[in-house]
Amino acid sequence: MSTNVFQAELISDTIGPQVMIIRFCGELDSSCIGELSKCIEEAMQGEKRNFIIADMTGVTVLCSAALGEFMGNRKRLAENGGDLVFAGINRDLKQKLTLMGANKIFSFFSDIRSAASAYKWHFQKKAETVTLTFPSSLQMVPPVRQMASRLARKKGYGTRDAFRIETIVDEVCNNAVEHGKEGSDNEIKIILTMDKEKFDINVINISDPEKIASLKSFLDQAESKKHTGADQKRGRGLALIRMLSNKMSVECSEDGTNVRVTKIREE
Repeated sequence: MSTNVFQAELISDTIGPQVMIIRFCGELDSSCIGELSKCIEEAMQGEKRNFIIADMTGVTVLCSAALGEFMGNRKRLAENGGDLVFAGINRDLKQKLTLMGANKIFSFFSDIRSAASAYKWHFQKKAETVTLTFPSSLQMVPPVRQMASRLARKKGYGTRDAFRIETIVDEVCNNAVEHGKEGSDNEIKIILTMDKEKFDINVINISDPEKIASLKSFLDQAESKKHTGADQKRGRGLALIRMLSNKMSVECSEDGTNVRVTKIREE
């Protein structure tokens, strides 16, 4: 069979009960509008199904009439809190759709997996976690804080939120190096857990036996707010983190220090 012949196949429940995948192949021209409409209608019949991933990997042509059919159905899904997105669309077709302004209406994903990930993020509000370990050295802090900022921006956080997250990571990691065991053979672990509403930062370092007593004393003083004012040299970092974040806790033991910070999304 020619690859230009229109084909549509429904693939159900591989991602979630609210999601349907429709795999399209061939040329989506005006002659296939009826079948296209019927296929999408069938995909929307399931209980609470409001998210359709149109797998366009095998599509070579998408005419304006077919695009209009997609737009109409996407509007119906959006009115019910859902969406219709394109996955796997080829570069040439994507450029043409972008020139037509379709990118302002539809989301394009490189493959079904990426579309499914976006669905879980936006609709199921599932958190994603990134874990990184790096040598306990101040030189490693800048790339780590920049990574956190880029992750925030990639996940849709605004410029101000991303900057505050970067600043918090910078302060916490610098403190981890300063108060923990330094050296390339001693690692600091940072765990970044993010969802649509908040960004959690967890930094764990190895305690330096020679610094643990002074660190505990410093934390006690900071907790009692004796040394967290801007006019004090020590404790400014903790004061800044508290100011920029919504929640902070510090657990300190002979094994290590665990700092947890939560930043609620504002933008």
